[in-house]
Amino acid sequence: MNPAGSREGGLSVREQIERYRTAFIAVVTMIVIAAAVGGYILAHENLKLPSWVPVLGRSYFSLKADFSTAQALTPGQGQAVTIAGAKIGEVATVDLQNGVAIVTMKITPKYARYLHRDATLLMRPKTGLQDMTIEVNPGTASAGKLRSGEVVPLSQTAPNINFDEFLASLDAETRAYLQELLAGAGEGFKENGKAFAATLKRFDPLAREGQAIASQLELRHANIARSIHNFRLLIEAVGGKDKQLAQLIDASNAVFAVFAKEDQNVQSTLRLLPGALAKTRSGLGKLATAANELGPTLHQLHPFASSLAAANEATRRLSLKTTPIIRDQIRPFAREILPTISALRPDTQNLAEAFPKLAASFSVLNEFFNELAANQTGGQPGFLFYLDWGNHNLNSVVSSADAHGPLGRTLVYLNCKIASLLKSVASVNPNVNLLVGLLNPPERETCQHFGLSSSAARTPTTLKSPTGGILSGLGSAGFAGHAKTASRGGR
Repeated sequence: MNPAGSREGGLSVREQIERYRTAFIAVVTMIVIAAAVGGYILAHENLKLPSWVPVLGRSYFSLKADFSTAQALTPGQGQAVTIAGAKIGEVATVDLQNGVAIVTMKITPKYARYLHRDATLLMRPKTGLQDMTIEVNPGTASAGKLRSGEVVPLSQTAPNINFDEFLASLDAETRAYLQELLAGAGEGFKENGKAFAATLKRFDPLAREGQAIASQLELRHANIARSIHNFRLLIEAVGGKDKQLAQLIDASNAVFAVFAKEDQNVQSTLRLLPGALAKTRSGLGKLATAANELGPTLHQLHPFASSLAAANEATRRLSLKTTPIIRDQIRPFAREILPTISALRPDTQNLAEAFPKLAASFSVLNEFFNELAANQTGGQPGFLFYLDWGNHNLNSVVSSADAHGPLGRTLVYLNCKIASLLKSVASVNPNVNLLVGLLNPPERETCQHFGLSSSAARTPTTLKSPTGGILSGLGSAGFAGHAKTASRGGR
């Protein structure tokens, strides 16, 4: 017996650890690595622990909202709740109560202060695969803040609306009107595309002038807004009594005070006026030079102006045809479809982002089909040439058919040795028996008669294969002719 071994049970824990130090360190290291790997996996699996879990637990602001439909909302998939495109939370649960979908969202507490009672929620797809998000309009501060767990009513939410649902909502009469509108538009624009394009081009100068006017109006927007406000105050004062008249005088004083503040701007304008007049005189001199060049140019444009009469006549006829359509059909339809177009704007923006990638994909497909259709310059035919031949050969192969479908053409070769072997197998296998009946192979007497059997006396008439295999009798012309005759007789 080992004396040291007899005291092993009396060692302390410290001594045991010191004795098995290497194994203990390996076990502790494996535990630490497993904890780190498990924490990393759970962190990337969107795991959210409740607030009562120490260190790792988190508390969330609970926001509930009623939706008429929660289509494509899947809790636990990380579907985002956003404000102005910034993620503030995720969809937690979806429940059904009284025919209305109640969606519960977990909001990060620091964003809860932005949510008010008049907030609106819109469910919209982030991609074309119906990956839904909930876009939140936080509302105004005057309505008061939302409390955790409070429910946003159905009147302040809107689900995602597909285009087929919009079409299905139209009654039969509206759909008929839509069809008539499209048919009438097609009839009106038939063979009038060039004339209509020329008509639209004539509005280009008007559009430029209108844009210039709009830009100037935009510059004066603040003054116009102030004037409208003061005019409203004036009308209210005239319609009242003494107090209203007093308010009118006060508002007039305020208006004149504003005008007095503009005195410095007027003086600055007058100081800049001499320089502007000098620039104007220089510009008029250049304009005279341009006018001298413009006269010959207009003279050369005279034939073009003469040819515009026919275009104007065609435009007049087109206008007479299209005016009732635009007035009675297109204009009412445009008014009715405007809210739908506004709702479709987010979807069209996502679709516009996807179009460049789709164009690149079709470009690659175009190059692929061009490669298939191209003929090489070296006399070698292209892929389409061989495709036609392959189609022709396949049609020839499967041209025969019966009640069960097409039959591929086949040619079966066998010699007398194989024939006797097949008949032996046919006695135990019904499938082989059927094939043997269809092939009608020659009998042993027929093989001996033509000298194809090993027991026949006239062996010199058989052409032997150099290898002496089981297909050695395939070279005999007499056997081939007889086998063909026998096969025909069997059928």
